[in-house]
Amino acid sequence: MGVWRHDGRGLAAAWLRLGRAFTLTVGLASFVIDLPASAQPAEPPQPQYGWQEVWAGADVTKDVWLLYSGVTLAPLSADSHSDGLRLRAAGGYGRYHYKADTSNAGTGLCGNAGQDNCTTTRRQFNVDHSYAEALIGYQQRFGELTAKGLIGIASITHAFDRVDRDNAASGSSIGVKGVVELWLNLGPAAWSSLDLSYASAFDTGALRSRTGWRIVPTVSIGPEMRYDTNVEGQSVRGGGFLRYEWVGGEISLAGGVAGNALVPETKDLAGYGTLNILLQY
Repeated sequence: MGVWRHDGRGLAAAWLRLGRAFTLTVGLASFVIDLPASAQPAEPPQPQYGWQEVWAGADVTKDVWLLYSGVTLAPLSADSHSDGLRLRAAGGYGRYHYKADTSNAGTGLCGNAGQDNCTTTRRQFNVDHSYAEALIGYQQRFGELTAKGLIGIASITHAFDRVDRDNAASGSSIGVKGVVELWLNLGPAAWSSLDLSYASAFDTGALRSRTGWRIVPTVSIGPEMRYDTNVEGQSVRGGGFLRYEWVGGEISLAGGVAGNALVPETKDLAGYGTLNILLQY
């Protein structure tokens, strides 16, 4: 049987090696702590959003085109995604045309023969359309739901190239306008939005809903539906959209079929297209 023998010189050498290792570890730790912040590992930078949103776009159908733009400010919030006060100003200009039967009855142009000499003519009316609005409101987040409500004034103008006595949406009107905008996150890969507005000027209202699926984190596709109404009529749209987003902005393109909501005849259906760009800074 072998016998282990205590060697004083070997034990001293072991303690010396242990002391050198400890000194090296302490020195390395001190060096890392003293490194400048730029040389140390850091968390990835977090997305930075602005408190100002500006947008512009174009909307086109067979008989209508419209250019629009606006700005929404969050002056008391960290960014446009945080809760707080909202200020908005927006406006647009476009043109549309339609055809209608007109009669010279009641104008004094029927002649001495009375109503038997009155005539009816099919005419086209060209209308310049513009609007401007100033709104104030608040944005609040409730879990995955973000709600925004605004109220203010709106001015709407329909300038006809000839008189249409049967059209109630003629001239200019100013009234109160209210807006509700809802955004719901449906998990990391989907979302839904609903926008509603109503202005007492010409009894003008609109509703638009979208549901988007993120095929990649920055690109969404899905269906959309829109309903518009004023004192003269109603229209409805159905189609799809493609949306690309990045930190600080988004661009979306939509298209589909539009028609008269009250007379949904196939011959009245037409295609539509919308392009919208939004920037945050």
